[in-house]
Amino acid sequence: MNVKADLKQIIRQYLGSDVSALFLEKSLAIMDESAHNKESFLAAADRISKRIALFINTDLAAKVFDILKIEIENRELTPGTKRKHVRVALQIKISVTYNVMIYKLYTGDLSLGGMFIKTAEPFPANAEVKISFPLEKESRIHLKGVVVYSKSPSSDITKRQIGMGIKFTEVGDAERKILMSLLRMSGEQSLAEDNDRDCDRTFSCKSLESVFL
Repeated sequence: MNVKADLKQIIRQYLGSDVSALFLEKSLAIMDESAHNKESFLAAADRISKRIALFINTDLAAKVFDILKIEIENRELTPGTKRKHVRVALQIKISVTYNVMIYKLYTGDLSLGGMFIKTAEPFPANAEVKISFPLEKESRIHLKGVVVYSKSPSSDITKRQIGMGIKFTEVGDAERKILMSLLRMSGEQSLAEDNDRDCDRTFSCKSLESVFL
């Protein structure tokens, strides 16, 4: 048996008699979607344990996570690869051209290397697209990209964000500078919002400093 199959067997062993068939199926699906590396398996184990803590009980959640973690740590696994570019959550309306058709969609996140576009009907893998989205002073930025992965409602029973990942294929110097500025502003705004929420909870604030690029 391979690592993923062994981890799924542990999940079945400790959840099989305590949860519904649907809950077990979703938990196994989380592990099934993992890449074959240590970080991805640990992240899946963490997600599964959080679901157990939320819907079943915290003691079982801690037990399952500890057993999965030990199994993962004891196996010979390669480290996961980190993203090359920092991603920033960003929701703006964009125009996407595919097969001569123009679609009005919304972004989910953005980086210098690509973006996630939210849609219930993602385009097929390797589809070439043209993307245009608004900037200040009624200007726009135009980029080209290719679909590298998609998450459709029918294939994603874990209810993660539905849509498609785009990798930019042509980014000139001018477009790169605009993207860097947009990412910096979006990241700073996100930090400010998080800081405001912390202030509401603790009634005190500390300055936050972050470098995004």
